[in-house]
Amino acid sequence: MAWLLIGLLFAGLISARADTIILHLKNGDRLAGTITSEDTNRVIITTTWVKDLAVPVAEILKREIVPAPAPAATVPAVAEQKHPPTASATATNVVAPAKPATPVVVAAPPAKAAPKPKHWKGELKVGADFINNATDQQTYYGRFKLTYEHPYLAHPKQFFRNIVDYSLDYGRTDGVVGPDGKKQTVVSANRMEGSDKTDFDFGTKKLFVYNLGAVGYDSIRKIDLHYEIGPGIGYHLLTRTNFVMNSEFGANYQTQYRSDNTTTEKFYFRLAEDMTWKVNKTLTFTEKFEFFPQVEELSEYRSRFESTLSYGIWQNISLNLSVLDLYDTQPALNVPNNDLQIRSSLGFTF
Repeated sequence: MAWLLIGLLFAGLISARADTIILHLKNGDRLAGTITSEDTNRVIITTTWVKDLAVPVAEILKREIVPAPAPAATVPAVAEQKHPPTASATATNVVAPAKPATPVVVAAPPAKAAPKPKHWKGELKVGADFINNATDQQTYYGRFKLTYEHPYLAHPKQFFRNIVDYSLDYGRTDGVVGPDGKKQTVVSANRMEGSDKTDFDFGTKKLFVYNLGAVGYDSIRKIDLHYEIGPGIGYHLLTRTNFVMNSEFGANYQTQYRSDNTTTEKFYFRLAEDMTWKVNKTLTFTEKFEFFPQVEELSEYRSRFESTLSYGIWQNISLNLSVLDLYDTQPALNVPNNDLQIRSSLGFTF
């Protein structure tokens, strides 16, 4: 029984020595560490900054045992200890909860602004033909077309349009034998025409109304001045991405002042159709036909047919082959009913 009591006291002493204690000294200092040995005169303590420190028992005011911390179930993070503990610091590690990660907000790139719609479209064609034979012929011509198209705010698929079209031809032929038997130069082409057409969609997506006005002259056909004007109604027959076709019907008043000292002033009906076919990325075919039967005599009429095959060679530059045919059942004196012209030109769009 005595040996058992001695063993328990010895185990308690070892346990006490193994515990971390704080020695409170009479001068107010405190020492924290583990007691390695002691006797009646001194206590040997090991601290974090010295291995064996002898402290006189007479200087110790009291002893304080620091209880061991309870094990944490979950330790999210341990604060980093930047400085060694001092005598006044406790040996307990400070456990700090981990701060939640701050979400990184990545700003979305600014959306690109939609390109502004292009309301204006211009086209310029210039060309020249040269024929060297028994007679030499040179023909020069140009054409300028400006289109304005604006969608309605309430109905974006319906439009207001205005088309200005101006063309000019001039040609001469050298080596023509005159009445006196001598060769001379004669004008073989001298023509100008300008037109303005306004139309706007209404009601359904198919119908539109228009007004057409034109003015010009053609000295070869003995027309010193020609002008016409008239309203009408149209219908969008087809509106595909690569194929568009329209038909029109209206009234037309035409006046011609001719160099043979005659004048014509008559009302006509106007039946017309036009189409544009985008064959592929580089090839486009356009065609337009106008038929003008006379109101008072339907057997008398005028017509105009034009078609163009355009081949894009680079960006907005194209090669064009055009056919123009004019017909009048009552032309000026000694002027043929039909006038056929074939042209090649270089086109620029902008």
